[in-house]
Amino acid sequence: MNRARLAVVPLLLVFLLLPGRNALAAERPSVDGWPGFAVGRVNVRGGGFCTATLIGAHQAVTAAHCLRDGASAWYGADRIVVELAPHRSNRKGHARVIGFRPAPGLAFLPDGTPEDPARDWAVLELGEGSPGDPGVQPVELASPAERAALRPGSLLSLVAYTSQRPYVATLADGCRIQEVRGQPQVVLHDCTASAAVAGAAVLAETQAGTVLVGIQVGTGDLDGRPVGVAALLERRIEPAALLGSATGP
Repeated sequence: MNRARLAVVPLLLVFLLLPGRNALAAERPSVDGWPGFAVGRVNVRGGGFCTATLIGAHQAVTAAHCLRDGASAWYGADRIVVELAPHRSNRKGHARVIGFRPAPGLAFLPDGTPEDPARDWAVLELGEGSPGDPGVQPVELASPAERAALRPGSLLSLVAYTSQRPYVATLADGCRIQEVRGQPQVVLHDCTASAAVAGAAVLAETQAGTVLVGIQVGTGDLDGRPVGVAALLERRIEPAALLGSATGP
């Protein structure tokens, strides 16, 4: 069987150039309610935007490469802001980022491509102005058992801000896992989201409700079929050992 070729590129640099290639399966606006309000935009001054998801009262997670200036360096935290429901006049949250911490072991190739897409995530520490609206609740990260239950055929949904709808969250549901691979793991799925949705929330429905199983980091090819590539996340990566005094890499 042919293995997937993972086309994980510096998405933040190219998404604005690809306005016609970010179609999501069964996509529709998802602008009101939860978990849509917990998924927002990461705005980088002079660097475009990606998608981020609240995982705590003052933390959000996004694709790590969204926080880099191509192959050269990390953006300063003072250039990064997270917005929730930016389409609304009474938007649900607007918080500056005071620091961020990339996944342990994350490394980049000379061209700026993450060496391992499974580690292409980072936790943002949100400062003053963190979402205070009672309707904005963080999304729980998948537990070890919930993560272990993911297998080919399992249903997923994606929530993202795209170049076609930059101010309204877009929902794609009815997606299915094609393969789970690696250690740490990535999920290959048939929501063939393009580079334009870097950091998109990859969600699953469990007995306990909606959980965040991963974030979109790129696209690839599995046996000649396009697939989305998501870095798998787990509850154990979220506590204070990783967050706490995040001040940047």
